Amino acid sequence: MKKPSFKSMIGLAIMMVASLSNVTHGQDFNGTWEGTVEAGVYSLTLVFHIEQTDQGVTFTWDSPDQDAFNLPATATITGNELDVDIPDAYAKYKGTLEGNTLDGVFTQMGTNFPLRLTRKVGKDDNNRRPQEAAIEADNNKPYHAEEVTFTNDGITFAGTLTLPNSGNHFPAVVLIAGSGPHDRNEEVFGHKPFLLLADALSRNGFAVLRYDERGVGATVGGNPLAPTEPLATDAMAALRYLKTRPEVDATRAGLMGHSEGGMIAIMNAAKHPDEVPFIVSLAGTGVDGVELGMQQVRLMNKAMGKDPDSAVLRLNEELFKIIAAEKDSVTLRNKMIAFYQSHPEQLEELGDKMTIDQLVDMTLITSCIFQYDPTENLKRVKCPMLAINGTLDAQVACEENLGAIKRLVPHATVKPYEGLNHFFQTCSGWVGSTQYAVIRETMAPQVLEDIVNWLQDVTR
Repeated sequence: MKKPSFKSMIGLAIMMVASLSNVTHGQDFNGTWEGTVEAGVYSLTLVFHIEQTDQGVTFTWDSPDQDAFNLPATATITGNELDVDIPDAYAKYKGTLEGNTLDGVFTQMGTNFPLRLTRKVGKDDNNRRPQEAAIEADNNKPYHAEEVTFTNDGITFAGTLTLPNSGNHFPAVVLIAGSGPHDRNEEVFGHKPFLLLADALSRNGFAVLRYDERGVGATVGGNPLAPTEPLATDAMAALRYLKTRPEVDATRAGLMGHSEGGMIAIMNAAKHPDEVPFIVSLAGTGVDGVELGMQQVRLMNKAMGKDPDSAVLRLNEELFKIIAAEKDSVTLRNKMIAFYQSHPEQLEELGDKMTIDQLVDMTLITSCIFQYDPTENLKRVKCPMLAINGTLDAQVACEENLGAIKRLVPHATVKPYEGLNHFFQTCSGWVGSTQYAVIRETMAPQVLEDIVNWLQDVTR
């Protein structure tokens, strides 16, 4: 399991790409098998489909919590043993058949998770994401969607522009996704929060542009794990393109970002005050990267029922400070390797069989976050700003970050939402607040309504 972080918070969500299927069969493995991987604060439902015929055996698998189905894998059956290999996702499964049960171990990136699968009849077709389903089923939307492209840094970005069916000179918003590779809907675990935001805003008179990030979806070129600074230039290129549209009022076209996207909105408002008339920060940060990392570790421990101030927290602080102080990637890699070698207890906490190289690779992806301090950029924000957080956000601590934003941007409108997590889903408490996959709600309706109302006020 990945260490919880801004860039790798999803953990099991990354295990989505598989290789071609090649299966031989022994005993009767026919059927659909379903089980749940429980990994600390995360859980994920997996479904295996096995069909044995005279011509051989076919194997596919699903991750229904992510709306991902019929994924191929390489699998072999020997006697009552099933071995599944998903090399592109660094994942494996080995299970033993006992009647209608497969008992085994799912392994991702060297970390083992017990996984029991039970033989089912048919595929789970339950409506797991009702908000998205309602939008997709509506054939009478008061807006239309257009596929568009824009360029930046030699990259051609692909996106969707939604425009109201009537009127002109619309106020407009660019949606900026959070950390890690994201498509235009910021899809994670089958949730599509940007689809909901675009729908809510365009129903209320806004033009909305959302786009596939570098190297993702239909966007051609670029590193999907690029640092924050070049991603900020992508967002400005999107805004500048949006302002060229004749349907859009360029004086009322601003930025809205989630998580790291909120950081990007703030950076651009500070750097380009004449081009950014308003910003919305959805669970964006107000504290420096080291403090952010410390808050995340405490809250993740709390969500897992552990001591928030464990000894590992102090080791993480030491590691975060190393990352924050070293800008050269080669030197940083060497320092991190030395750190993990001198603290083997970190390896036990972060993954029983995870290698140092794997830990370093994952942490390097997040290094730009730990090296970033938003203080000066926040002080320079002069445009209207809305900043919101959920009180059960384990990625960006609500009270600390909203408090810092309000202190540094006194004119900002800030609002905490009781009982909502990092994706503004309704939760009953800390335990389960990071169970993004199993929560059916994508975004609390009140949040969507409040965002629309605030934007209508500032763009009138």
